[in-house]
Amino acid sequence: MNLFDYIRYNLLNIRTPELVDKMRIHEYAKKVSAQKYKFVDIKTKNITSNCAKFIFEIYKIVGYLLNALKDEFIIKDGKQFSYYLIEVSFNKEMKEIYATLNKEYMLERIKKGENPNNVFKEIKENFVKFKNYLGGENGKEINLTFNLLKDFANISNFDFFLFLRSFCPSFVDGVYNSNPVFKNTSNAQVVDDLTKLDDAVNGIIIKKELISALNIFCKYAGLSPIPDKNMKALLTRIKYLQTPELLSDIIIFLLKDFTYKPHVSYSDANIFVNYITDFTKNLKNDMESIVKDIKSSKIASIRNKTFSGIEILKLTNVNEDKNSQLEEYDCEIFTCVEPLQYIKTFVSEIFDMEYKAPLNDMFLGCEFVHKERSSQGLDAFYTLNDSKEEIQMFDSTLSPESDNFKRLKNWIVSKNKANANRDLIENMVKKIDGEGNKIVLNVYNSVLDLTTILKNIIEDCVNGTKREISNSSKVSNLEKFNVTVARAMLEDFENFISLMKNFVR
Repeated sequence: MNLFDYIRYNLLNIRTPELVDKMRIHEYAKKVSAQKYKFVDIKTKNITSNCAKFIFEIYKIVGYLLNALKDEFIIKDGKQFSYYLIEVSFNKEMKEIYATLNKEYMLERIKKGENPNNVFKEIKENFVKFKNYLGGENGKEINLTFNLLKDFANISNFDFFLFLRSFCPSFVDGVYNSNPVFKNTSNAQVVDDLTKLDDAVNGIIIKKELISALNIFCKYAGLSPIPDKNMKALLTRIKYLQTPELLSDIIIFLLKDFTYKPHVSYSDANIFVNYITDFTKNLKNDMESIVKDIKSSKIASIRNKTFSGIEILKLTNVNEDKNSQLEEYDCEIFTCVEPLQYIKTFVSEIFDMEYKAPLNDMFLGCEFVHKERSSQGLDAFYTLNDSKEEIQMFDSTLSPESDNFKRLKNWIVSKNKANANRDLIENMVKKIDGEGNKIVLNVYNSVLDLTTILKNIIEDCVNGTKREISNSSKVSNLEKFNVTVARAMLEDFENFISLMKNFVR
């Protein structure tokens, strides 16, 4: 501030906006001049080589860590490291429990012949112990370690190399034992860089735990630990940069921006919440996968027995391809496809060819003890007989000409579109699937009814009882139905029931 402005402000008490700003800049210049390391040349308003040398000393200590810190905490948000922190903290008991909470362990036990339900029960009990352990006191220390490091990692947002090269154009990145010659600079970018440094250092909490946290991270990243002497020098320099408003005063003085303040926020993540959430989800998926594998294996065995030498008839429109696409976009899928294909095959290839005529003969020739039983049997017969046509009509609900197909095709043209229309997709799939599963349930119940009637008729014919029919002695004289045919039919029906049980809720 020149003498004329000094007199106007202090003696004449003049307060024009321009003069007030000049006086404020003058005050900031005094504060900056009083700083120990003289980062700024007040007369030229250049950042001095002292500043570069000071930052270079920090860079020599943490430079080899910067990329790892940025990758782990800024890019990946520290999730993988949080898992590491938690898992290296396990004591012997927790390591043993942890070793049981995975698909491989469960499968190994089940393959040895143990009941899957008993295995799952034990795993769930172990998981409760596991959660209780993670919710204990040791969690506070682990969370502190993570949050201290996450805050420290913000220093990697400050580009040491570009900053230092502004003071020394020949500066080489990563050469920590060099002796660069730094010179004062007026590069405006340097001031912007200082704002990033200001944000970073003010967000670092200096605690004794930070030292151990940094060494833990070095071990995790496969890097050598920071020597004690270097650690002390690092923390001393960061503490100096944290001197209240030290960097802020410099930035305000150089930019003449009196509104500037560093943007500081501290991490308070509870890393156990995400860990437990993910672990619970993964363990649940593992159990469901095992159940699905067991069920699929069981289904395959019964299916091969039921349809030996018979090709499964596919649905044209509501099919596995659509399910695959829906599954790819994490949408609801049609659960009725597989059982409807089995029903279609069973009716077309077994019932129609071998048992339709004998059953018709049975209902015409047998005198049922109870008339309502005859009606129940005929209803079951026609439900099974008509199911092919019902399945065909159901399948047409998603034919290429249908409105349903056109809407669904538009909704699942991409994952983004599927996400935007998730509710609409879910409503459509649930509605159509409900109709399909209604057919499955009706056929299942009908075959159950026919099976019960067949068992009773066989007993009446063999033992002379009148549990189901009153004219069992005449059954052997029927043209197409007899005990031998009934037994073959019963065996096929029971196999089919065993298969359909896997799909009926």
